Formats: sequence, C-alpha cells, structure tokens
Amino acid sequence: MGDWNKAVAVFDEMKFPLDCNEFEDKLIAQKTICLLQLKGMEFNYPFGMYVRGSYSPAFTKDYYEHQQEFKNLSCGVSLSDEEKAVVKNLDALFQKNAPLLEIGATYAFIVEKTNRSPTEAFRIIKETKGFYRDTQIAKGISKVKEFLFEPTKKDLEWLKNETGPMQRTSVNSLRH
Repeated sequence: MGDWNKAVAVFDEMKFPLDCNEFEDKLIAQKTICLLQLKGMEFNYPFGMYVRGSYSPAFTKDYYEHQQEFKNLSCGVSLSDEEKAVVKNLDALFQKNAPLLEIGATYAFIVEKTNRSPTEAFRIIKETKGFYRDTQIAKGISKVKEFLFEPTKKDLEWLKNETGPMQRTSVNSLRH
C-alpha cells in the first residue's frame, strides 16, 4: 500500500538506520513520515491518532516486513533534489528528537486532519502530552510551524517590524 522504498530513502538521507526493535526509533520514523506527508511528499500511508500521536499501522507493517532494508538503508530508490531539501530541513529542525517530533507531528495532524484550530490543538497537546515539559511543547509546536508554514515576504516584513525593536534592545543590553 505505502511506498516503503521511498521511506527507506528518506531515512538514508537522514543517516538514520531504523531499528524496529527500538521504541524511540519507531516513534521517530512514524512522526517523520507523517510530517513529510503533511508537507506534501507522497508515501500513501494512512495515519490516524493513537496514544502517542499520529500513527500508521500500514507503515508499521512495512517496516517490520522490510526491517533489513530499513536497518541497512538499502532500497535502490533515490529522492528528488526537492525531496532531499525537505528531508534535510525537517532533520535540521528536529534533529531526530523523539519528543519534539511527537509533539510537532501530533499538533500538525490535529490541525490539518481534524480541522481544529491551532488554539484547540494546543489545548489537546497540553492535555494528552502533559508528561512533557511546557518548554518541550512550545518548542515542538514552534518547530512544526516553521517546517510546515512558509512565510510570504509580507509575513517576514511584518515579523521584522514586530520583533526588530525587541531584538535591538536585547543586543544593546548584552553590551552593557
């Protein structure tokens, strides 16, 4: 059903040999593929909400059936340059940090797939991921917004005008 070869190519690009005997590896893998699908990459894995957030039983089945390929990063498939850039961006933002990926992917899935507002998604994250510190929750949500949201020039100009005075004050205070 899903494109497991392409998933292996993603993990090869990330230099992440997936060991399906390691819980954290599986969590990183699930959230990575979910976020890449939300970004528009095609894997054809259906995701739903489970205890630890977005999860695809079909993807789980594939990585168990092809565990040697996932562990050895061997698939014979290459990503396009555009896909490689998206994967590198995700990896640079999240750095294979399981809690941040879990928080970010869960938040994004709630907003994108259940049509809940960002405020409602934040409330759900706080309720269901209460075992994470508030700083981790804020960081995971911030990173997923940075990954999925591409600001326009107008957005960037507004942000520069909005935060510029605070940044200048902060820099000046460091000098004294």
